[in-house]
Amino acid sequence: MQLYTRKTPFINSNRFKYKVNQNFFKNWNSQMAYILGFTFADGNIHYVSLSWDLKDDIELLREINRAMDSDYPIKKRKNSVRLRISNPVILQDIQKLGVTPNKTRTCQFPDIPMVLLRDFIRGFLDGDGWVVTRKARTEISVGFSNGSYRFLEGLTEKFKEVLSLTTDNLRVRRKVTKKGKVSITYGIEWYSQNAFKIIKFLYDDLKENDLFLQRKYKKQIEAREIYKEVLSGSKKYREVEKKHKLPMRELLQKLLIDEKHTGKEIAEMLGVHSSTIFRWLEKTEVRLPEKKKKKVIIKECPICHKQFKQYGGRFKKYCSKYCRTKARWTGKIVKCVICGKEIYRPKWWFKLNSQPICSKECMSKWRYVCIKKNLIHHSKITGQFISSKLK
Repeated sequence: MQLYTRKTPFINSNRFKYKVNQNFFKNWNSQMAYILGFTFADGNIHYVSLSWDLKDDIELLREINRAMDSDYPIKKRKNSVRLRISNPVILQDIQKLGVTPNKTRTCQFPDIPMVLLRDFIRGFLDGDGWVVTRKARTEISVGFSNGSYRFLEGLTEKFKEVLSLTTDNLRVRRKVTKKGKVSITYGIEWYSQNAFKIIKFLYDDLKENDLFLQRKYKKQIEAREIYKEVLSGSKKYREVEKKHKLPMRELLQKLLIDEKHTGKEIAEMLGVHSSTIFRWLEKTEVRLPEKKKKKVIIKECPICHKQFKQYGGRFKKYCSKYCRTKARWTGKIVKCVICGKEIYRPKWWFKLNSQPICSKECMSKWRYVCIKKNLIHHSKITGQFISSKLK
């Protein structure tokens, strides 16, 4: 995509009707990183303007205006609020950082200073992400959605590098619009401990001038409370213990180890989701006992003299089926009279034959040689090759 370029080397900011810090995207700081991340999600370049069009988060647009020293108006539309900043320096700088026209499917994860990575991702979360809490199931999740697979792939790699997240479920989402067109986006989501790690990374120790969307800030506080309940033992956890009159560790040991039920079966018996059972197993450190290792015996094959391992059970004398077959041979190895290839022939074969031949191809060649030497001929009566002595 061709970058926007200004026609003159110097722009006089006094000629614009509204003011803005036109060098805002030249210097890295927490507010610049946040607004850049938010622009990757919900911003776009509209002709010669950088635009943000939101449904109802007018307060966030006011904070963006304040951070950029801007007095551009925030206009209320029928179903949304919009802020447009028209400045060629701003446009050129933000395009160099990766925000281009029609960026939805082409943008890639930009090169962000590591100390500002959390501000950039927090901005992207406030635009194209979510924090979900499920109180009934005591579950939390954090996810992101975007039209560019490469952008989310880069985001995933950064999370793995910084937070050592254990799962990666980047997937495609297809949605049929009202007009019948198929819309393709990509999404990725983390749950429980991984989600909690992301929340702590993005929201811990925020400074006074750090930007964030208020409603998602409140959501992450709610998610922290639910996760704290998960760690301390939920209401359902205590109800199950009370009902069965056993500590959870003993109850799970009884069902999993003694009665040998699966996690899904235990979940149905206790009336909870299977993910809850696996979380309880992890918390109580209940594990199936390790299987006893089979005794390993090193043996030598009497045919090829190759060493092989035998793991208890049925006795093995030979290393392979070939050696086992070879041990039963009664004949010997001979060479094909045509090509010299070594072949095996059993003992009874030598009573009926004298010329070992390895294949049909060699058989044809041998017959041709014998015909030339007048040792055999083709019988017109039987259609077979017979000895010339029988003429």
